Amino acid sequence: MLNRPNFVLLFALCVAAILFPGCRYPLGSSYGLSEGTDAHTSPASVSLFRNMCNADGRTTLAVRSLSPRAMTKLNAIVWSPDSFLPHSPETIAWIDKWLVSGNKTLVYVGRDFSPMADYWSQSAEELSIDMDSEQEALSAREEQAAALAQLDEMRAGVRAKTATPWCLFDHPQGGEVRVSKVKGPWSSDLEPSKARLFIRSYPVDYSEKTIASNQMLFDRESEDTSTKQGASIPVSPNVPSAEFDFKWQTRDATMLGYIKALNASDLPKLKSYLSTTDDKPLVAEVTKSAWGSSRVVILVNSSLISNLSLTNVENLAIAGKLLDELPKDNIGFLTGANDPRVRTDDSSDQQKGFEMLTVWPLNVISIHAVVLGMLVLLASFPIFGRAKLLPVKSTREFGQHIEAVGGLLFKSQDRSYALATIAEYFRNVRKEPTSTWAKIEPPAQQVPKSPFQS
Repeated sequence: MLNRPNFVLLFALCVAAILFPGCRYPLGSSYGLSEGTDAHTSPASVSLFRNMCNADGRTTLAVRSLSPRAMTKLNAIVWSPDSFLPHSPETIAWIDKWLVSGNKTLVYVGRDFSPMADYWSQSAEELSIDMDSEQEALSAREEQAAALAQLDEMRAGVRAKTATPWCLFDHPQGGEVRVSKVKGPWSSDLEPSKARLFIRSYPVDYSEKTIASNQMLFDRESEDTSTKQGASIPVSPNVPSAEFDFKWQTRDATMLGYIKALNASDLPKLKSYLSTTDDKPLVAEVTKSAWGSSRVVILVNSSLISNLSLTNVENLAIAGKLLDELPKDNIGFLTGANDPRVRTDDSSDQQKGFEMLTVWPLNVISIHAVVLGMLVLLASFPIFGRAKLLPVKSTREFGQHIEAVGGLLFKSQDRSYALATIAEYFRNVRKEPTSTWAKIEPPAQQVPKSPFQS
């Protein structure tokens, strides 16, 4: 557990990182990212939780693909999928094999929450206090509505229940609800009324009694072809009709595969760490005998570990409890609207040719190299467009005429001729026959020892 000085410092850094992102970069909206500028400026990312892991001495990395090397290297994965779609069988098979290897922890974050909507909601509440910021508050409400509409669009077509290999997710009607009372082992030393915890969908434990009904919910193999092409599904007498409100979807076959793969003698067991007073889990642990010491930690949604949530001291305390459950090294952060690529070997992990410029750390170096190259080109070829004429040197200054005459006299290499010319100038031009220069006698011819200087 983080000690109090580090806890306070980390909380201050979290607040500063979220509340003042506009000092250098605009507000980001990327979901679930853990590195990069978008992750540091987005309320919906998890870069602050990754920084917590780093501050506590853990090794972290971003996971972009699932390979044999990742299976042996990673001890924990924090997975924040950016969709409601069921995961591919290849991804689930890799995860299951990874869990069976022992001493692994998967943190799975539910998607049914919009940190961006919560951010704009808080902004609107603060702006509405000031009468001069009424227009800004209205704009914030519009951004909140747009974020909620985006989440509802993602939820479109989601059934009353969706299946994962570890648990079911119940999707009740209505919007998200703020949690003000909690219970469970993690509820000690927490003030939930001050925390920003929300719940909409929530995990449900598998049981032998519910497996049959859930299998009927997703089983469409008995229906004819016309039904699969869009006709309504007939209501089963054993399943509530509300669960058949949607037409057949291809995702049903994937979730049916999850149900059929369950072993009745070794069902996943869900244990709640933190839940609402009506027993809806906020944080739960899933274990199986086949996994040994491995486990899956289910987070109801990203209101527990998002950047915006970690600006709240109570949420930060919950994140600290989650951090205590993670191993000491090699924690991978995974996100994306689609499942990661599953690789059968590590050969493709080694980038070749110009592909090396797209991976860390060369991707950052290459960007700076390109900018430096552009500056070199601008310095080397400063003229772009029509060339301009240089200013013409003035010929009206009499001193320039004197320099020109002196230069001509020097080229003659005849000192006597030069003195005679000066004397003639004083006698004929300046009309000063009594001047010392007009009376000068030409000396013997000498070779000049130094060039003429004006």
